[in-house]
Amino acid sequence: MKSWLLAALFLLKQKKIFLSLPVVLVITIASTVFFTLRNPSLSQSPTQVNSVTGSTPQVGNLLNSDDLAGTKSLGIVLLGYGGPGHSGGFLTDIMQVLYVDFAQQKVSLISIPRDLWVTTKDGTAGKINEAFARGMTAGNFGSQPGITTAKQMASQVIGVPIDYFVGIDFVGLQRVVGEELHGIEITISETLDDPWYPIRGKELETCGMTDEEVAEVSRRLSGFELEKQFPCRYEHIYFPAGTQHMEGGDVLAFVRSRHGSGAGDFARSKRQHEVLQAVVEKLLKLNAFSDATGFFTALTHTITTDISANVVAQLAPQALTATQFPRKTVILSTENVLTTGQSAAGQFILLPKTGAGDWQSTQDFVAQAN
Repeated sequence: MKSWLLAALFLLKQKKIFLSLPVVLVITIASTVFFTLRNPSLSQSPTQVNSVTGSTPQVGNLLNSDDLAGTKSLGIVLLGYGGPGHSGGFLTDIMQVLYVDFAQQKVSLISIPRDLWVTTKDGTAGKINEAFARGMTAGNFGSQPGITTAKQMASQVIGVPIDYFVGIDFVGLQRVVGEELHGIEITISETLDDPWYPIRGKELETCGMTDEEVAEVSRRLSGFELEKQFPCRYEHIYFPAGTQHMEGGDVLAFVRSRHGSGAGDFARSKRQHEVLQAVVEKLLKLNAFSDATGFFTALTHTITTDISANVVAQLAPQALTATQFPRKTVILSTENVLTTGQSAAGQFILLPKTGAGDWQSTQDFVAQAN
C-alpha cells in the first residue's frame, strides 16, 4: 500500500528538478500517480472533437498513443476555477498553456486572458473561460465536452498542439488546505488590498433597493460599475506582502480576488502559484505515511486531468531532461496583440487587434516570442 504513496511523495520532493515547471503540474503529477496506481482499473478515454471556427486547432494525439518515447512536443492547458457549489464555479480564473518543445529544447508558459472573445464549433460566441464551463457538471468531469473544448480553443488561439488538460478546483483546494494541512505559510510578493471581494451567498442581495431601483441601475450600468451599486454583497480583504499563515477561507479569497491592488489575470495567476508553492512546502514537512495519505486522497477530488499514470511513467525521462531547457513566459495582452471591446450584451471583452477571430496574429506572436 505504501508504494503508491512513496511514488507520489518522491515526485513532490524533486522540488529542484521541477523548478522550471509550474507547481500545479508537480502536484498534479504526484496526485495522478497516487490516484491511478490505487485504481489500476481506471480507464480514461477522452473524446476528441473536430476543428472549431477559425484557424485549425492542433489538439494533440498523445492521449491515444501506446508508445510515447521520442515525443517531440508536449502541450498541457492549465486551468484554475471555482468549482461546483459556487456561482460561476466552472468559469476559469486563469488559463495557461505549458508547452515543451523537446526538439528545439525550450519550455514556454503562455497566458491566455479569460476575457478573450472566441467562437466555438457550434457557432456560440463568448469569453474563452466559458469554453470550459459550458457542458461541465459536478462529479463527472472527464466525460464532459468542456475539457476538449477548452483544449481546442486554447490551441486555436496560440497555434500549438495541446495534448492534456489539468484543472484545479480552488474551492476544493480550500477545504484540503484547512482540513488536511491545517493551514499553510504563504510568501506574498505583492500586497493585496481588495475592498470588493464577493461574499458567498449574498450574490442576489439588493442592499435596500427596491426591485424597480435594481432594474433601473441594471439598465444604466454594467460590469464593475454595476457591482459597486451593491456594497452589501462585498467585503474588504487585505493581505500584506511577506509571509502569512492562511487557512482555507483565506487561501480562496487570496487566489480569487479580482479588484483592488494586484488586480488582473497575471496577478491572480502569480498568487495561485504562490499558494501552490506553499502547499508543496507544507507537504515536505509532513510525516509521509500518517499525514500525506489524507492530503492526496482529498486532493484527487480537486484536480481534474486526463494525464494517466502510464503517461507520467513514459514521459518522465523526457520531462526531467526538459527541466534544463530555457523557459519563456508569454502573456497575450493589450500591450501586444489584443485590444479591448464590448460584446452585444455590453460585456468587457478582448479581441485580436487585427480583428475578431483572426488568430493568425496571436499565433504568430506566440511563435515569434518563443
